[in-house]
Amino acid sequence: MPQEKLCKNCNSELTGIYCSECGQKDTELLSVKAIVREFTDNVFSFDSRFFISLKYLVTKPGFLTTEYWAGRRTKYLPPLRIYLVLSVFYFFSTPLLDSDVYDTKLISQWDDDGVEVPFEIKIDESWNKNIHIYKNIMNKGFIKIIDNPLTESNVLFTYFPSAMFMLMPFMSFILFILFRKKQLFFSYHLITILHFNSFVFLTLIIENILQKVIPLAPLRIDFISVPLIFKLLAIGYLLFLLKRIYQESWIKSSIKFIIILITFSTTVALTMASLVLGKVFVLGLSI
Repeated sequence: MPQEKLCKNCNSELTGIYCSECGQKDTELLSVKAIVREFTDNVFSFDSRFFISLKYLVTKPGFLTTEYWAGRRTKYLPPLRIYLVLSVFYFFSTPLLDSDVYDTKLISQWDDDGVEVPFEIKIDESWNKNIHIYKNIMNKGFIKIIDNPLTESNVLFTYFPSAMFMLMPFMSFILFILFRKKQLFFSYHLITILHFNSFVFLTLIIENILQKVIPLAPLRIDFISVPLIFKLLAIGYLLFLLKRIYQESWIKSSIKFIIILITFSTTVALTMASLVLGKVFVLGLSI
């Protein structure tokens, strides 16, 4: 009589490759190859679900969100996972970008002879001494910036994704307030933001690749640049996403869309500025 197989996690009897009680896969001691495969399966999940999810993410704004809300989740990638996958792809695609396109220094000034000098904060001597302490630290940071310049690419491709990630709960709360009559849990709106941010990452990935593949700087066709086209695409996507998900009239959807767009743009800009100034402050402390 063959020896019964038990789940290594809960000791339940196994009737297949997966435990019917806890769902753990029946595997032996993990090799490096098995660990890598398990990681890619769990995080990246490059099966049909990824491509199906990507298809609907692009072609049907809001479809993945409503499907997830309705409980039809098996054949699609979970919202957080598709966000993580596309964010990882984004960071891999960023080095492809031609740095000459976005090499403008954002914090810099020049003297009368055209020599670059450190930016300097100036305040009245009568101000509180603690404010002067912070001022001196920031000015030291600005000196450090001369050697490690903050360029447009630093901000766009480092701080923008960080700002988006940090603001996801806040933007979900804005949706929660604007669509409170729908009586949806906060988590429902978080799923909406996850799918929208995933689409934004996808547009950034394509834009990065195009910057490298198409030898145009800054990919400008007459007065319209490719980056501007992708920004407009993301803005339009948000409107259609809100209309499909929350099923309100075009007028109501448009008004709430404008509120969300202004709030999102303002808070992202302020968050990015805070992150930049935070970096300057840390550099000032290191001197």
